[in-house]
Amino acid sequence: MSQRQSAEPALLTPQAKLAAALHCQAGVKDARAAPVLLITGSGVDGSVVWPPIIQPALAAAGHASCYLDFPQHTTGDLQIAAEYVSYGIRTLAARSNRKIAIYGISQGAVLPRMALTYWPSTRPLVSDAVLLAGPQHGVTPALCSDRCIAAEWQLSAGSELLQTLNDGDETPGQVSYTTVRTRLDELVHPVEGPHPTSALRGASNLVVQDVCAGRQTGHVDLAFDSVSFATLLDAIGHQGSAHASRLPARVCAQPFATDMTQQEVRDAIATMTTEFHTNIAAAPTLAAEPAVRLRRRP
Repeated sequence: MSQRQSAEPALLTPQAKLAAALHCQAGVKDARAAPVLLITGSGVDGSVVWPPIIQPALAAAGHASCYLDFPQHTTGDLQIAAEYVSYGIRTLAARSNRKIAIYGISQGAVLPRMALTYWPSTRPLVSDAVLLAGPQHGVTPALCSDRCIAAEWQLSAGSELLQTLNDGDETPGQVSYTTVRTRLDELVHPVEGPHPTSALRGASNLVVQDVCAGRQTGHVDLAFDSVSFATLLDAIGHQGSAHASRLPARVCAQPFATDMTQQEVRDAIATMTTEFHTNIAAAPTLAAEPAVRLRRRP
């Protein structure tokens, strides 16, 4: 471990648990093109979200990928989940022997920022972070007012975790950051006005409906939307963040990033939605937000 890494927060999670949570395709070994670390949102496992649609689409585009399964189905303390992302970044970069890209949805759009903020030695390992519908500045109205799961406390507007995370550079390092949101997001608000919660200072902030007028994309759909996927490929294929002007004209001809039928995609999304409700209902609740232990280093 370098002196720089030793000054970063210690990982509280045993390495064996971190390693067991990371699931990589064989193609990440000495990858010829940037591999992608896929980060899921609250209430669902990576194993439910990414293999049916996005991993095959990435493979067809020449990019191997890994995903993470977080503790408590991604409902627990984000500070613990961020450790898994930090580990995933280092491991994927080491296996591929090159810089990686990150693609995350909802909570999975906040976790990469936490990893890159609090473990600065991960920043040189990442070329691009494409962050979808992230409650970066908290959800309004607040998700939580009584007993709630840890993630709901932490992703509500005004949470101590988000105030701490956003007290400084919102896009740290030489990583190129791109955010994507949909105006029809039914979960992460606000999506419009002067301060959309998912927009970041220093990032390229895209809106699906600005690319494809009238596109009926909801919160969960955004992970699989053709605009989101084209944005990821554009970010990987160019220096700097993605730009809507470079997205291919055909991006609006098909709603999803796959050759699967729309019904097949809708069925997959329905399965994820069922998993979400089941896992959220079963998750342990807390009477208050978990104490913030991660802080920026001077």
